[in-house]
Amino acid sequence: MEFIILGLLLFKPMTVYEIRMYVQRNLTTICSDSLGSIQIAIKKLLNKGFIVTNEYVERGLTKKRHSITSLGVNHYKEWVGSPINIAKMTNMEESKFYFLGTAPKEKRISCLKSYIASLKDQQSKLNAIKEFTKASEDAVIRANLDRINSETQIIDNLAVVSEEKDLRTIFKSTYSYQIYLLEYGLNRTRSDIAFYEKILKLEMEK
Repeated sequence: MEFIILGLLLFKPMTVYEIRMYVQRNLTTICSDSLGSIQIAIKKLLNKGFIVTNEYVERGLTKKRHSITSLGVNHYKEWVGSPINIAKMTNMEESKFYFLGTAPKEKRISCLKSYIASLKDQQSKLNAIKEFTKASEDAVIRANLDRINSETQIIDNLAVVSEEKDLRTIFKSTYSYQIYLLEYGLNRTRSDIAFYEKILKLEMEK
């Protein structure tokens, strides 16, 4: 969660509410959108000096907006450029499937049907996100370029992490990998559905 927050703050300062809304819309298959989880991560990042908090007043309410520091930029750069750890990409729920054979048959069938339904629901959501993301790519890139055109610190932070001077190239690369992850999620979900439907069929035939 901490690195996801740093990644978001790299592009613009955000409130906890804005971070949570972004996670709910785009990252629920990757991490929890729990307000508590986000607040714990924010506290850790503040204690480490990776982010700072600025208060502002909006419609009579005092709010807190978080920004990434130069220390946070360097920490994020080191993380994002390191090899992907396959051991950390496994799902702990797989352990339940490992021992599912110890459950009564009706429970096994119910569990499989429920999980397949969840996978199909996830597939629909990912398809919707992918279609929207691809359709709005050019507009989003233009909007981001316009938004940070005068934000010198954000431009400098992006240049430090990406080692790229052209902002359009930075946003294009960022967007491309977000779509790649959606495609990966869709491919994995389709494969999982086929696999679990095969297991369900075997259970039903017993």
